[in-house]
Amino acid sequence: AHMDADPKVRLQYAAKYASTANYWKYFIGQNKGLQRLNVYGKKQKLEEQFTTWVNQDPSRKSQYGEALGLIENYYKETDARAKSNVYALEANLIGADMPLFAWRFYRTFQAAMAAENEEEKKGILESFKEQAEAHFKDYDAATEKDVFVALAELYIRNIPREQRPTWTHVIQDKYKGNVRAYADKLYSTSILSSKDKLFAFINKPSQKVIDKDMGIQLAVSAIEKYRETFMDPSKEKFDKGYRLFVAGQRDMMKDRKWYPDANSTMRLTYGKVDDYVPMDAVHYDFYTTTSGIMEKMDNNNPEFVVPQKLADLIMRRDFGRYANEKGELVTCFIAGLDITGGNSGSPVLDADGNLIGIAFDGNWEAMSGDIAYEPELQRTISVDIRYVLWVVEKLMGGTNIVNELKYAPKKEKKPAVETPAAPAPAPAPVTPAPVTKDVPTKKEPQRPVEKGATKNGPSTTGTPTKVPAATPKKK
Repeated sequence: AHMDADPKVRLQYAAKYASTANYWKYFIGQNKGLQRLNVYGKKQKLEEQFTTWVNQDPSRKSQYGEALGLIENYYKETDARAKSNVYALEANLIGADMPLFAWRFYRTFQAAMAAENEEEKKGILESFKEQAEAHFKDYDAATEKDVFVALAELYIRNIPREQRPTWTHVIQDKYKGNVRAYADKLYSTSILSSKDKLFAFINKPSQKVIDKDMGIQLAVSAIEKYRETFMDPSKEKFDKGYRLFVAGQRDMMKDRKWYPDANSTMRLTYGKVDDYVPMDAVHYDFYTTTSGIMEKMDNNNPEFVVPQKLADLIMRRDFGRYANEKGELVTCFIAGLDITGGNSGSPVLDADGNLIGIAFDGNWEAMSGDIAYEPELQRTISVDIRYVLWVVEKLMGGTNIVNELKYAPKKEKKPAVETPAAPAPAPAPVTPAPVTKDVPTKKEPQRPVEKGATKNGPSTTGTPTKVPAATPKKK
């Protein structure tokens, strides 16, 4: 509502809104993908296969026998807390901006108080002003308060008291469950609720003020609850069980090629530019063009606004050297590459190492790729580098930038090698048909024309016949 009512607020919260929407859509797509690919059934089958294999040999049973039991026991012990652990992050710490921002300032304040002299103390506190400027640039108090209230009410309603942080107990006990009253007091009194209040405090810090500040109390309570989610002794059981399960699978399927554990490392994925068929009678080509931009253009919808200058350039088809052989300007393409969170912005290279695009998303069917990868369905979406350069040069006027770049020469298509035609076979001897005189020729009876058909085939006006969709050729 705040974003719809005020263009400034819409701009301030555009990135947060888009990020939240993307997060929401990601999990919808992931759940659909997991169900469609029957991942649960496949995992069950794998566990059954593993159990049978382990039980066939006493030494395997001794080495891997407890793997699945350890994992199962971990889930039994933690299922009751799984939901509250999610809320401890989403509703408690990072949903509204206040808790995490207040915690970061509190840590800065603690470091300043531990400084050896006043000059160092002042320098540490002053250093936080840059972070505060960035925070308050995209901050609207009324929006923040409403977000906080909505999430706090969900938290209190859906999670048992004993699994929630103490700040929610304050709402229930001191404020009689009135979240709005608590929020009004928090956002009207805390030094973290406005840039002016915070900067005034930085210029004149006080331990007494910090100790009584509701924002700081909220932050300390929130971070304590969040940290508890990492202090689960039963996690050791899961880690041990998982290590044994992975080791056992590698032993059981010795010839299989396994992904390395590439977490926190640079990784490469390779594949080919390719179309795909997500479902019956639906085909997605392997590239899109600027025509799609104009087809989706809706300047009354913030999601599909096309600036007039961009629209004019597209309508004039002023694509220059960036057009393909058909005269189109390719905007995006899809390829059979594996993509996950954090990969956006990665370069996409061709076989010769030339930059051809920038990865930024996965298709709807790829949302389950972190758990189950299906090569025939899942694609990485990349912006074509020709469109990027066209925007830089034609839309932004950055000719100096594009002229500094080195361009790979266009590959010439190799002419097809013609196979010499085989000599025509000799004609078969023709045996003259016997000629009979005065014998009438017998005619084949005419088949009656059915309703909804013509003599030459099915009627184009009758009931259509369902024809299976042809499998598209790979590009």
